[in-house]
Amino acid sequence: MKKILLFPIIAFMLFFADFTANAQELQYTVINGEATITGFSGQPESIVIPQELEGAPVTEIRDNAFYKCSSLREIILPEGLKKMGHHCFYECTSLKKIVIPDSVSETGMGCFEGCSSLEEIILPEKLTILPESCFRDCSSLKNIMLPQSITDIQKFCFAGCSSLSDISFSGNLVSIGDLAFYGCNSASNLYIPDSVSYIGIHSLGYNEYGKISGFSIIGSNGSASEKYAEENGFHFSAIPETAEVFAPSESRYAPVKLPEIFLFAGMFFLIMAIISTFRIKRRR
Repeated sequence: MKKILLFPIIAFMLFFADFTANAQELQYTVINGEATITGFSGQPESIVIPQELEGAPVTEIRDNAFYKCSSLREIILPEGLKKMGHHCFYECTSLKKIVIPDSVSETGMGCFEGCSSLEEIILPEKLTILPESCFRDCSSLKNIMLPQSITDIQKFCFAGCSSLSDISFSGNLVSIGDLAFYGCNSASNLYIPDSVSYIGIHSLGYNEYGKISGFSIIGSNGSASEKYAEENGFHFSAIPETAEVFAPSESRYAPVKLPEIFLFAGMFFLIMAIISTFRIKRRR
């Protein structure tokens, strides 16, 4: 009986000790009823930022808060977080995944620059701008899906993401800044939505050696993507105006329509069932 009771007590103590360690590794301030994470101490590997500190909601991670925290492998950000300052996770070289809560509406420049082990990024729907150098030199990142809220990708945003091959652009994207995808050597065949009206200098298809071999662009005739391809000498493939296969982010949530034959068949069997039920009742 004593052994049975002892196990949950030990488990609770270990959990509490881990939570206390996390709290001790965080540095923060509370001003006007809101808590801001300002830094860390020690060499943390895993941190869970609570939703509240001293009864105040955590709403911001300050500029440079986790600057060069190379030991950090995992961090859980709280719902209610609104702002992430510039270079707040700069060169966190062991960080593998980041989920930015839906409450975040602003991230600073260079926010995850140099996070060379970062493999997965989940962005919130409130973001409209991906700032300068936000994911620069995230060399392990292989794919990125931009939420429909994104309208502006600023310069150097994904520069140096050499493994990035699968990019799903927002259907509301307007601007791709200078050198935004410079050095993305694995991105060889990109679809650019019609919403894009500006593509900056050497933004797509370039690295330190010049043009990326075999790079091509897919888009609509008369679009900014066609103009960019022509001006830079890249292969361009035009898609039919009715084609939907190149817009998965738009069509992904569309309701599934059943073929008409299935609707007619369903109506037929329903009518037959009603007639059969009526006949059985009459016989009785």
